[in-house]
Amino acid sequence: MAEPGNTPVSWNHRMELLRDSAQQRVLTAPMPTAAMEQLLADGKAHALGQFEDSPVRYMDRWWRTGESGWVALDEGSSAQLDVHAERYSAAIGALGQARPPATPELAPPPAAPADRAVA
Repeated sequence: MAEPGNTPVSWNHRMELLRDSAQQRVLTAPMPTAAMEQLLADGKAHALGQFEDSPVRYMDRWWRTGESGWVALDEGSSAQLDVHAERYSAAIGALGQARPPATPELAPPPAAPADRAVA
């Protein structure tokens, strides 16, 4: 029985609140580099490209490297980067390469053509 003035809350609602609280803590604290590297290796996070300091997509957000580790971008910045990631994916496809994967953050950078390879 709920106390007067308190609305009873279902178990499912409590679990959702706990999940949202844990996710918010993860998104607001820097992630150690080793942890992000493991997420990338496990396929749970995906880099935009194969270049130094490439943004990484994890937990529906883009992350960037910082002095204290990986930092999640806010929702607005992540949405903007989603648009740029789609453009990057289209540019890779326009170079005559096979169409990149549906998720733009998985698109590999183009390989240098053999006739233009740098020695």
